[in-house]
Amino acid sequence: MQDNYCAAVDAGLFVYSNGNVGLCCSGAKPLGDINTESVQDIFRKQRFIEIRNNLRNNIADSYCEGCDNADRTAPKTSQRWAFNDSFGRLEQRELRLIDIRWSNVCNLSCRYCNIADSTSWMKLHNIPIKTINRPYVQSILDEVAANKDTISCVYLLGGEPLLQKHNEELLDIVRKDVKIDVLTNMSIKLDNNLIYQKLRTMDTVLWNLSFDNVGQRFEYVRHGADWELLKQNIKTLHNDFGRRRVTFHPVYTIWNALNLKEFYDFADQNSARVNWQIALPKRDILASDTFIVFGHKRKIIDRAIKEIDDLIRYDVSLEGIKQSLIKDIEKPGRDKEFLEWTAKMESFMPPVDSFQNLWPELFTLLNE
Repeated sequence: MQDNYCAAVDAGLFVYSNGNVGLCCSGAKPLGDINTESVQDIFRKQRFIEIRNNLRNNIADSYCEGCDNADRTAPKTSQRWAFNDSFGRLEQRELRLIDIRWSNVCNLSCRYCNIADSTSWMKLHNIPIKTINRPYVQSILDEVAANKDTISCVYLLGGEPLLQKHNEELLDIVRKDVKIDVLTNMSIKLDNNLIYQKLRTMDTVLWNLSFDNVGQRFEYVRHGADWELLKQNIKTLHNDFGRRRVTFHPVYTIWNALNLKEFYDFADQNSARVNWQIALPKRDILASDTFIVFGHKRKIIDRAIKEIDDLIRYDVSLEGIKQSLIKDIEKPGRDKEFLEWTAKMESFMPPVDSFQNLWPELFTLLNE
């Protein structure tokens, strides 16, 4: 029987860049809006009380459907497992974990991203970028300061967290002994980055590097990134923090499903653990979910399963993905839709080299 309890209900504070407030980044709907309500009032609402009572009584709640769906696809890959491993079962609400996303400022326009999460995507669409000086910034910093004695874990995400200027203020407030968990594309220059320099003074910083391919395939998917810069930055992280503090955090997509070995070879060269996440449907002007492996023709699915088997290593996330792929059902026309979407994307964001040249095996399978 699944335990539906999640420590985020008692420990977490999540603030998205538009001011929406929740317990974690996976929550189905925001609990409130810090533009119009205080954090304290949001967590007095009946909806929060209902969620908390359900989870504490092992009753599934629709607020947690994101984690439920992730665990069905690949067991133990959801945030629920990470929160419970970190905090266990708490008896009362006490702020311990904060995940504050000040803005969507980002230097990349990754092909599976969207305007909500990247200002680079907004620029491509000629959408005006609002100031990152949100009116609620000080109230969040005050909330952190009021709870600094209990906060033990800080998530830094984005956009790109090393470009979020308010993270400088945040790091000045939290204790030096808190655990800092950074999810970064690591595609910026570190020498004069003030946030990076502040992180060097913290006791425990864990680096999760968000990239999914190597070489030119990396640059294709992570549009605007530079492979040589990423490799140099990994060396800098090793020198400043040690190899054990660096994890590779790729998204499983059609762009790496047939090329896992080359990614693991690079991870092994860097003594890096690989922590997979599942790709989510794309919601944007250029919307498509065809870069997700599921639903593609059986030849592609079988080839993806073989790639997992050929790794000759056990990974709980990949094993869960494999079991879901085995049961997967083809969606007619998905290959054609992916190719049409890819052509549209390449016209919109021209790559250095084309999908056809960089993924010849996959391109052939898609066209059979």
